[in-house]
Amino acid sequence: MDGSSHPPSTGLVLKRAPRDAPRSRYTRARSDPPRLSWFGFRSFWGHLRHFAASFIATDDIDARDWMTPDPPTRLAKRVAATCGFKGSHDSVLENAKRDVFFDYLADSGDHPGVARAIASTLVHEYALPNPRDPEQSIKAPRGEVLLFGGDTAYPVATVGEIRNRLVVPFNEVLPAEKGRRAILGIPGNHDWYDGLDGFARLFRIKSFDLGHVSPTTQSADTSHIGHAVELFGRFVVGDQISKEKAVVLRGYAPAQNCSYFALPLTDDLHLFGLDRQLKKLDFRQRQFFRRWRQKRPGARLIIMMPNPALEFGRPSDSGMEMLSHIGVDPEREDVLIIAGDIHHYRRETLGRSTHVTAGGGGAFLHPAPLRNAPEPEVEFPGKKQSRSLLRKVPLHIAFGRAGLIPHVTMAAVFAPALGFTTGWLGHDWIGLANTIAGVASAVIFALLGGVRKSAHKFQIIGLAALAGMLITTIPTFMAWRLLQELETFPHIPTWVCSGLSLVAAVIVGGFSFGSYLTALTWLGLEETQAFTSLSHPSFKHFLRMRVREDGSGVDVWCIGLVDPLNDEEEPVLVDAFSWPRPESKEGRDHEGHDPPGRSEQE
Repeated sequence: MDGSSHPPSTGLVLKRAPRDAPRSRYTRARSDPPRLSWFGFRSFWGHLRHFAASFIATDDIDARDWMTPDPPTRLAKRVAATCGFKGSHDSVLENAKRDVFFDYLADSGDHPGVARAIASTLVHEYALPNPRDPEQSIKAPRGEVLLFGGDTAYPVATVGEIRNRLVVPFNEVLPAEKGRRAILGIPGNHDWYDGLDGFARLFRIKSFDLGHVSPTTQSADTSHIGHAVELFGRFVVGDQISKEKAVVLRGYAPAQNCSYFALPLTDDLHLFGLDRQLKKLDFRQRQFFRRWRQKRPGARLIIMMPNPALEFGRPSDSGMEMLSHIGVDPEREDVLIIAGDIHHYRRETLGRSTHVTAGGGGAFLHPAPLRNAPEPEVEFPGKKQSRSLLRKVPLHIAFGRAGLIPHVTMAAVFAPALGFTTGWLGHDWIGLANTIAGVASAVIFALLGGVRKSAHKFQIIGLAALAGMLITTIPTFMAWRLLQELETFPHIPTWVCSGLSLVAAVIVGGFSFGSYLTALTWLGLEETQAFTSLSHPSFKHFLRMRVREDGSGVDVWCIGLVDPLNDEEEPVLVDAFSWPRPESKEGRDHEGHDPPGRSEQE
């Protein structure tokens, strides 16, 4: 069924996303719970859970042991029934007997205000251009199936964080409707930090009637100190902490029994959702997908992945390994791959396949790759805007807006050098002590820059060494000058010199750390940590997808918010494309060029 057969749409007409250009002002707002400062102590809880979860995964303790994967045809019937489609066919669209719309979000629960803005955008019906014929519009209502691509909430997707950072702000916006829509999800690494407990309470089908569970709009207390105190108190009296049996998105019902699934959309078009835990696809999952492909050898695939096969435009070992484990070769097969984990929008070609990174569901922004990456077909934001935001990182970290962990670490490293040595060992030792502290900082920086796994080891080591020299030189010079002044004013205690020098070391250390992360991103050596520290709320987006009734393909639109915390902000159309691409059926011309009209982008 083509878009021309639809009646004229009365939905919201979107402007095109603005061209790539630096924009200086974006709206930031306080929230409850507060947005995450990724170098702050609240996020440190997430890092600890990460280490614990990684240790458990390494020890082969798998939270999926309780799961039974749904037979694909049974899942299709359940999804169809949840959406109110009548029929007993083995695929969703055979039961619907019409086009079906899906919405896709990934990396969602961080700032509640951003989540609320995304939900407000999600509920709209839009008049969208037909990617195959831009002169015509398609009526694109809110998706009857909502897909989550992983990392449901941050820093750890506990039931409390999912409730506060995703479910409550969504439920404040989602309208009360008769009937239900279906919700399906795959877990990301932050979901696994909680052992999928929070994930299961949102996405797993329940043995009891969800009609008796009211969609909550009240936040829960997620204080880690309070939780630890309560946990200890319950342990002392031999009791357990009671948790909500389910958290409910208003108007949506879960449909899956397992963290991974295969969903037949039509007889020859299937949706795969993968789950790699924190390491690799497990043996059971590989067998599940391979056996299903053997039963449906001609079926075309849409694959949802917890992390991309192309990260910042370059092949990802983990992403490519996942595809290999389910028997997919993206160089030779025309598949549509959709992934989150990287928090920007980017569409590009991977062999014969189409690869979409769409991790803009609510978490902090990642930049467009600035070096060492091929040009994509579409990206949001672009390089100019990414460079403009990147320049803010050094001062952002230096003044503690990214959190105080770098400052506390610097104080711990330099306190012996600038404080104790001045008082105990004499002034002549300051330079040597600072040098040792600078070398230690350089080693820490190199490890944070990914030197162990990077192909650019010497560049990372060189930048870390420069940052260590800066950290060493300025506090040493300041301490030396202050000690000279003390000779003029002998009544001033020595500890004053030590304290001022330590403050300088902490501030200079924070600025140097920020400059180091900025340089890594600017040179394309490491793209995540500088923007992680920035915690920027801009350039959020979701995908609206129309699966055509005849199974001939999928039309996809990326709908975005440039400044989501601005109440005046209007959604924009970031991208529109169809899959399979025209050349998949028609081939290329005799000179090997792509046929025209393949995609549309402003």
